[in-house]
Amino acid sequence: MVARKIKVDLHYLRPNNSFIYPLYSKSGEMVLEARVLLTADKITQITEKYGHILYYTDTGERAVIPSYRMKIAYNKSREIMEEIMNTEKLSRATLHDAEKVVEEIVHDLNTTDIEAVELLKEMKSHDEYLYNHSVNVGILAALFAGKHGGFTLDEIKYIALGSYLHDIGQTRIDKQLLNKEGKLTITETQKMKRHPQLGYEILKNMERISPIVLQSVLFHHEKYNNQGYYGLPYENLPDFPKIVSICDIYDALTSKRPYRDAISVEYALKAIVNTIGSHFDYDIISAFINGVAPILNHSQGFYTKNDFCELSTQELAVIRDLGQRDYLKPRVTVFCKFVREGNRLAVSFHRKPIQVDLEVDKERRMTKIISNEAQIAAIKKKLEERDFF
Repeated sequence: MVARKIKVDLHYLRPNNSFIYPLYSKSGEMVLEARVLLTADKITQITEKYGHILYYTDTGERAVIPSYRMKIAYNKSREIMEEIMNTEKLSRATLHDAEKVVEEIVHDLNTTDIEAVELLKEMKSHDEYLYNHSVNVGILAALFAGKHGGFTLDEIKYIALGSYLHDIGQTRIDKQLLNKEGKLTITETQKMKRHPQLGYEILKNMERISPIVLQSVLFHHEKYNNQGYYGLPYENLPDFPKIVSICDIYDALTSKRPYRDAISVEYALKAIVNTIGSHFDYDIISAFINGVAPILNHSQGFYTKNDFCELSTQELAVIRDLGQRDYLKPRVTVFCKFVREGNRLAVSFHRKPIQVDLEVDKERRMTKIISNEAQIAAIKKKLEERDFF
């Protein structure tokens, strides 16, 4: 692996973590040795002396998931898919091998160090995407479940295994449909929507298969607005398939596909935040953003001061500073609210801007980060017209 210089934003760093590499200032001066615990006081001291941007050199020599383990996981994913395509079933021996692979991955992720997890992204065909995607979603789900808290080690293992197998039903779908570059027809979409059920059918009769694995495979396309593949009530679903779903979406967004380029980590995280209230509930998005996003994004912010956001109260605000304990609870200046006038939605500007700390205010939550350039330009124009700030 080629060494890379990685930027670290201390504004986006929570106390009581450490880095597996030394941290350096922009001028190259060592600021912190490897694996030194970063307390709140230490972060403040560093920021006052060096500013909030530091760097480390990622050599890949001590990655959380060793490259050989990633290769084993990839090859096992390919074996699983090929076995199902050839025999229309999955043998107990192959499933046992997959369990061992997942156990080793979960063991590798059992660390408090900050380390950017490198995922498999070099894909030349749909088959490679499916194998890579299986490994990536398994790793992300294990990482998320571990950071989320409240799960036993066995539960984390089965969440990771369910994630690793979440798309095996796609082996029962015509490859031409899977590789189609254009928009799917209604009939094709209905065929694609069968893959969670098909995956469940492959696994359901296996001896000692965990319900967590089955639920993760069957329900990973359900949504908070109850408009998922099967329209099931979201509040009745366990957390397992919700974890798989977020990880599935993140990896899909950040992977190059036949019909679009990969999206950057920053924009993928914004896109996930913007599914609050439609695809996911606030709490599970908050857990993902606070637990996993700093690792995926090399401890760099995915939004910045002066970005615009929408609140649960249907108000618009400008972000003034990141939250100290929760990334979804920054300090903001609220300047207007959406109001309904007959059949149309209008904007009512507040008489004066309202300063709000979302970590303190219990009535408001950030539910969207505005990323559409046209919308941002329109908001800025309105604010300039009113000389609001």
